[in-house]
Amino acid sequence: MTYYQGGSSNYYNKNEGNRGSNNNAASNHPVNINIELYEGNDKSKIKLDLFDTQAEKHAKGIIGERKNKINQIRIFYNQFIVLNEKINNSEENFRRQLPYIKMIKARVKYSKGRKNIGDYFENFLLKCVDKVNTLEDFKIICSFFETVVGYATYYDKENTHAQ
Repeated sequence: MTYYQGGSSNYYNKNEGNRGSNNNAASNHPVNINIELYEGNDKSKIKLDLFDTQAEKHAKGIIGERKNKINQIRIFYNQFIVLNEKINNSEENFRRQLPYIKMIKARVKYSKGRKNIGDYFENFLLKCVDKVNTLEDFKIICSFFETVVGYATYYDKENTHAQ
């Protein structure tokens, strides 16, 4: 398994000239990442806008940061795929793999520390991992991340052609 890079900033600087610089926290704005998996407290109903509105919004945020290359996004998505294959829809396997799911947070921080990902993507990934508490949560997050990757690929190509 390959190890990835990450840092500790929870800020996204809206000033293009200072993007990635967190030395002046007063000029930075916290990244507001909100992912709603379920309709209220009803865990039997997936949020209706999860795979369209929410996924598209986060893909635009990730690609809009320009620091995040589609390859880095896929590297993290592949980690979820590998874990999903190991879990194989088994509650017992999920319990065994949950520490490795949570370990993704350390990989995110390592990647951020190496300046391979931006603040938005860092916080997006941390929020995704934090949302995983059950096998069902993990399956939904995997599908959600797949959708975000699809939108991100689209917007990445759109931005490439516009330049």
